[in-house]
Amino acid sequence: MLQQSDATKKNNRKVHVIYFSPARSTKKIVEAIASGISDNLIIHDITQGIHSPITLTSSDIVIIGVPAFSGRVPALAADYLNQIRGNGARAILACAYGNCHFEDTLNELSTICSNIGFVPISSGAFVSRHSLFPELGKGRPDKKDLKNASQFGKQSILHSRITDNDNLNVEKPKVERPAGVVPLVAKSNSNCSFCGICARSCPVGAIDSHNPRKTNKKTCISCTRCIEMCPYGARQFKGLMYLITNKRFVDKHQSRKENEINIPL
Repeated sequence: MLQQSDATKKNNRKVHVIYFSPARSTKKIVEAIASGISDNLIIHDITQGIHSPITLTSSDIVIIGVPAFSGRVPALAADYLNQIRGNGARAILACAYGNCHFEDTLNELSTICSNIGFVPISSGAFVSRHSLFPELGKGRPDKKDLKNASQFGKQSILHSRITDNDNLNVEKPKVERPAGVVPLVAKSNSNCSFCGICARSCPVGAIDSHNPRKTNKKTCISCTRCIEMCPYGARQFKGLMYLITNKRFVDKHQSRKENEINIPL
C-alpha cells in the first residue's frame, strides 16, 4: 500500500482530488496522479455540482482535473471551480484531451485556480478517448498513460518546493489552434428502456426525466455523460454532419499523441 510522501506528511498535509468528468476519463487520470502521492485521499466529484462547500488550507495539496472542451475548460466546470476556496493550497493541474488538442485548457485552468486562491505547482495534459469521436484515443488512458500520470503526481511533490512561503507559477504550455467545432447532441435509439439514468446523470438537466428520448438542444453541452452512463447503449450521435465531422477528425488526428507535463524545478 502506498504511503504518504515526506512532503505530504509535513504539516499534516491533506491530499484532495477535485474533478469534473462527464465521460469519466478525467476521473481515471486524476486518480492515477493521486496514486503517486497518497492512498489517503479526499475526493470531490463536481461533475454534477458542488453540494457542500469546498474550502482548503495552505497546508493542503490538491489534484484538479477537467476535460478539454474545444480547447477550453468547460464553462460549467469553471462555474463550479469558482465556488471553491483554495486559501493557498498547492495545486497539481490536469486536463484530459482526445488525442487532437488541448489548446488553452491548462492556461485557463491555471488562471481560474490562481484566482480562487490555489498555488499551481505543476500541470499536465493527458490523452484519453475522445468523447465525441471515440475512435480518437481509443483505449486511452492506457496502462502507459496511467503509469505516466502516477509518476507525474510523485514527481510534482518531489521536485516542487512546497512551503508556505513559496509563490510558484506554472509555465504556460504552447497553444495549439484547433479546427472549428460542430455542436452535437446525443440522441436515443431503439435500445432506450426509459430507465431515466441519462436524465439523472445529465449535469445540466437537458434530458426530459419523463421522456428520456427528448433532449433540450439549447441546454445540452455535448459532454457525452448520457452516453457513458447509459447501461443499454441507447444514446449516440447520429446524422450526416456527425459522420462527416467524425471522419475528418479521425483522419487528421489518428497518430498517437503522448502526454505533456510541466513540473517547474
